[in-house]
Amino acid sequence: MRPIARTALALVLTSLPGGVCADEGALPSRVQRLVLHVLGGPSYHEAARRFVFYEPARTQGLWKARFGAHWIVWTDGTLWPRHVPAGAPRFWAPDAARAADAAARDRLAREARPVYSHLFRGNSNSVGIEIAHSGRRDEPFPAAQARTAAWLVRSLLTMSAGRLDESAVFGHKDLDQRPAYVRVRCERPGCEVFVDEAGRPYRRRVDPPESLFETLAREGLVIPRPPGGDAELIRAEDLGPTARPSMSR
Repeated sequence: MRPIARTALALVLTSLPGGVCADEGALPSRVQRLVLHVLGGPSYHEAARRFVFYEPARTQGLWKARFGAHWIVWTDGTLWPRHVPAGAPRFWAPDAARAADAAARDRLAREARPVYSHLFRGNSNSVGIEIAHSGRRDEPFPAAQARTAAWLVRSLLTMSAGRLDESAVFGHKDLDQRPAYVRVRCERPGCEVFVDEAGRPYRRRVDPPESLFETLAREGLVIPRPPGGDAELIRAEDLGPTARPSMSR
């Protein structure tokens, strides 16, 4: 086969779901950050959706084609990749009691390869992990879910072959500190935002709660945390169950 033909064939195979590539089993070189999210949140627009989350299939069905995190970690510890090859199961259950074997690393590498929109101005060099959780501080993370989440992060770091460590793991709130804009179509300085009685803007991203990092630490995964804690989450939780915050004038 001619060199050009071999190159073209390699490109085709690499672009296919589950296709082979030279870096099979390695974290894609584009990935510089792992970003942790939770599915639930303040939902300043609709009180009925405040700190509520849905099952993975419904959640992924609401996401646009190139939107969403690379994985959802469900409450039972199963992993739901953003996209799977045609005919493949929608989810899989890793053996979180053991280090990822070659087959699991290959699968994670394929699932991490695409770029999805999960982070404001940071998608090209990151992967996103959604934890199925309300986002409230006092709601625990089920043991099976915590084990899988720790296993997933640890596996991805190991797959970087020393390129990344725990300092490359962030919460969504650490990287997106924009206010909660009133209209989705207007999310820039000068647009109306939700504010408290003192006129202080609410933060749109308050996830994940610090309890997630505390839970992961109990699983042996200690992630450095910036100061600030859950201050913005506490403000969001203090809203009444049916209250809708004021809007900036």
